[in-house]
Amino acid sequence: MASVPSKRRIAQGVAWASSAQWGGQLMSFGIYTGLARLLNPQVFGLVAIAGVYIALIQVFVQQGFGTAIIQRGELDREHVDSAFWIAMAAATIFTLLSILLSGDIARLFHEPKIAPVIGWLSLSLLLYALSSVPTALLTREMDFRPLAIRSLAATAAGGAVGLGMAYYGWGVWSLVGQQLVNSALACICLWSAVPWRPSFRISRRHLRDLYGFSLNIAGNDLLWFFSQKSDQTLVGYGFGPLGLGPYSLASRLVTLLHDAIIGPVQSVALPTFSKLQSEPLRLERALHKFCEMSAFLSLPMFAGLIVVAPELVPLLFGMKWTSAVPILQILAIYAALRAVFGFVHPLMIAKGRPGLYLLMFVIQSALTFVGCLVAVRWSPEAIALSMVATMAIFAIFTFVVPMKIIKINVPALLKTFAFPGLLSLFMLAVVALTRHCIAKVFPPLITVLVCVIVGVISYALAALLIRPDLVNLIWEMVATTLLPRTPRGRVVSTVPAGHDEIVE
Repeated sequence: MASVPSKRRIAQGVAWASSAQWGGQLMSFGIYTGLARLLNPQVFGLVAIAGVYIALIQVFVQQGFGTAIIQRGELDREHVDSAFWIAMAAATIFTLLSILLSGDIARLFHEPKIAPVIGWLSLSLLLYALSSVPTALLTREMDFRPLAIRSLAATAAGGAVGLGMAYYGWGVWSLVGQQLVNSALACICLWSAVPWRPSFRISRRHLRDLYGFSLNIAGNDLLWFFSQKSDQTLVGYGFGPLGLGPYSLASRLVTLLHDAIIGPVQSVALPTFSKLQSEPLRLERALHKFCEMSAFLSLPMFAGLIVVAPELVPLLFGMKWTSAVPILQILAIYAALRAVFGFVHPLMIAKGRPGLYLLMFVIQSALTFVGCLVAVRWSPEAIALSMVATMAIFAIFTFVVPMKIIKINVPALLKTFAFPGLLSLFMLAVVALTRHCIAKVFPPLITVLVCVIVGVISYALAALLIRPDLVNLIWEMVATTLLPRTPRGRVVSTVPAGHDEIVE
């Protein structure tokens, strides 16, 4: 039986995981910005098309084994060895097939230039398979330090190679080189941190143990692909690299903001809901608080992004990326709607209804794919609008059916979004008026800085005047997450100090 980790180990794990998440995101964004200024949108579009294909194949290479290893209570060496060799066999087969079929895949997207890109990026499937089991073993032991170092070092090395190649005119190959160096160095770091080495054996009995759980995970991963990558797949198919380049940039930016804002709050949702699963009234109050906090943090960010996008995109990435502005504004609305569902998954799990969540995921994936398929006849902006429309339809379905099935008071839950929503609209109006007054007078950098400052001040002052309790609660959670130790060195609980306030 796996030992229960101590609070000290959990706190250290959270600290290292947070360092990797925030440090990696900031570094990746800086590298991405530099590459975007050196390369044109078509180059990014070529690699984005190939990246969509590689992301799909990774689901079949991994087959959910990594999560199965992490989740399993009794783990034998045969489980680990068998999972490793099956993943390597799948990676080898799919790598060879991808190289052989790269020309056919390129013809499917009406872009012959992506054939060699797919061929070279297919090598990352082998590196991904090599890394999957060591990553799972380190995660299982909550040894996040090597994972954090791996992530940061690989991102830095890959970024340095990519930027250097782009500077010297390697074009699309600078992005290919960046990804391959990133994957290769990450693999080396992982194997140097794990004492386990595979024995050449495959146990059918132990594989059956893993497949009972891993196939469900693989199914979820496949659904995630269709719900999150359908838009980019169809943009690439319908409009080629020139259409997908700006779309992928806008999508990457809103995803970065969504994960950075919602992630820290989500990290404590599942343990909190799980502890309260036998107390429905306290669980529902906790849900209300989490929803209100996530909306309070995310909605103003996306509202402000809608306003300053015309200055922000050329300022960060250059004038050649201006076609990404309307897409970014539309996807910011999508990200705001998506933030509303940040706690549906942990709520369903805590309520013991994973099957209901799977059904919801199937419906969301189907809606997303069909919506994008209909919109592909028009433009990338139309596909972005279809993402907003399908998310809105899915929102109505979620609040009408599943929430009633698990006996959540829907009107009361919707009220939790009223204050952050109205406050964000107020801030949006203030920032839009500010931009209207200064955009023609000041350069883009000054315009963006003034709009950000005005937005933060107006939002914060209004929030402090109307809901100081909510501001204080969020501040306590952020401070506790960033500083997991007391001045005397005692490790505090991984549930933030605001936890008691949340559930009472």
